[in-house]
Amino acid sequence: MNTKTVCKQLNVSQKALRIYEDLGIIVPKRDENNYRNYGENDLLKLRQLILLKEMGIPLKKINEILSKDFDEENKVVRILDIQLKAVENKINELNNIKNTLEQSINEVLNKDVIDYNTYFDKIDKCLNENRKKRNIWLDKWGFDSWAKSYDISVQKNLNDGLNLFEKYDFVLGSVAQIIFENNALKVIDIGCGTGNLYEKLNDNIEFTGVDQSVEMLLQARGKYPCMNLRLGNFLDEPFIENEFDIVTSTFAFHHLNSLEKQKAINLLLRYLKPGGIIIIADLMFLNDMERMKQKEILLQSGPNDLWDIIEDEYYTNIEEIKNYSEQLGYEVMYEHIVNFTWILQIVKK
Repeated sequence: MNTKTVCKQLNVSQKALRIYEDLGIIVPKRDENNYRNYGENDLLKLRQLILLKEMGIPLKKINEILSKDFDEENKVVRILDIQLKAVENKINELNNIKNTLEQSINEVLNKDVIDYNTYFDKIDKCLNENRKKRNIWLDKWGFDSWAKSYDISVQKNLNDGLNLFEKYDFVLGSVAQIIFENNALKVIDIGCGTGNLYEKLNDNIEFTGVDQSVEMLLQARGKYPCMNLRLGNFLDEPFIENEFDIVTSTFAFHHLNSLEKQKAINLLLRYLKPGGIIIIADLMFLNDMERMKQKEILLQSGPNDLWDIIEDEYYTNIEEIKNYSEQLGYEVMYEHIVNFTWILQIVKK
């Protein structure tokens, strides 16, 4: 495709195309008359570039992103995932600015203001925080980079002085047993990772795996081609309601803080039919007293950085979740499995 046609079709200027070429981002081949001839891959890169540039990403960073080599089988989903992450990052940045401005306006409305610099300092701080986060938006939580080695990590407890994934298969088997005992036919697994729970179930169960990492989902698809997969997380609005017999989550709920856990429970319950069950197998403490007891034991018996690993996450306070769920009118059951791992059940009446 020649330059004029590209400009017309994608609404881009010839000057912009020359800049992208000079930077080595999109360098079309030349035909025998030395005219530029944009191929299919050039157009694909250009379409990606247009959105990424619209999201405020510098051309140097865009060049790094577009230089990645993807296997053909999963190329499209990975490209779309990058686009989505760019949009989500931009939304988060704008929300941070919006919240800062709203807070400042509400303060100004209710008191006499002499020095306005205080409020513009807050805006500057917000902008600086946004800039810092721009370097990590592609894999903010590290789940994508962990995907290929995830199964080995959890099966063998690699680099884990706390044995957080101790009896990993047994834990998944215990969750599967609860599913069987309740004669569930439709199950949705939030934070499904590479789909290991699916392996424990039989073909009679309609299973949907949800995860926020595309790379985790691609690993799951490679292992279990028949598994239903969906990009998402605990805090997404349910894409369907009153449909599933059981909602499960294994070794993922600890990434949510207390308020997010409460919000997630309400959202997960909406997936369920009446009588359905939420099953959460994860790292938990019975209560704050038990948490402090375990902290003392770890600090006395091992390196301090082991407790730091726990502090970096949000291990569920079982009694707190139990009280919250019971106030909503739901039945709660729980059982200690091993180490920090418990299985918590919330029954929708």
